Amino acid sequence: MDRKLLKEKQIQLIFQLEQEENRFVRKRLIEELEYFEALGDKEKGLLTVEQKLLILSPNEYLTYKKTFSDVQISKLIGVSRSSLAEWKRRKGLSKKQYPRIQEEMIRILAYHLNKTAEEISRLPEETIECQYEAFVINEAIITKSNGSLGKKISFFG
Repeated sequence: MDRKLLKEKQIQLIFQLEQEENRFVRKRLIEELEYFEALGDKEKGLLTVEQKLLILSPNEYLTYKKTFSDVQISKLIGVSRSSLAEWKRRKGLSKKQYPRIQEEMIRILAYHLNKTAEEISRLPEETIECQYEAFVINEAIITKSNGSLGKKISFFG
């Protein structure tokens, strides 16, 4: 993304932030603003450790993990091992947390989509994560519109 687009996106987010009253939506907008700020600083070559980890997506980490150890990944992105371990813990990617979080996503989706947990668990991990994100977004939209039912987002046919 070029700098002009980054700046436009940041201005748009700031405007939305100024208009928003819901604290959860405001928090999400602030996180998004920080992400775009980090992208801008990356282009300038001025990334902090926090920004490097902010830009790293869980899917990108899992792709690296297929080839590299955590020590190698931390050196590759330029952060300490302990910073990477803390990031993994916050993102639910530690070995102890990931299965529990995946099971919780499957349980919630099965309930809300009127499917069995077994049906949901047969889907690819990326589909489960996308469908869960869509569910969370729908809940935020419904909450924001004071309970009125809007169009639901779904990746199922």
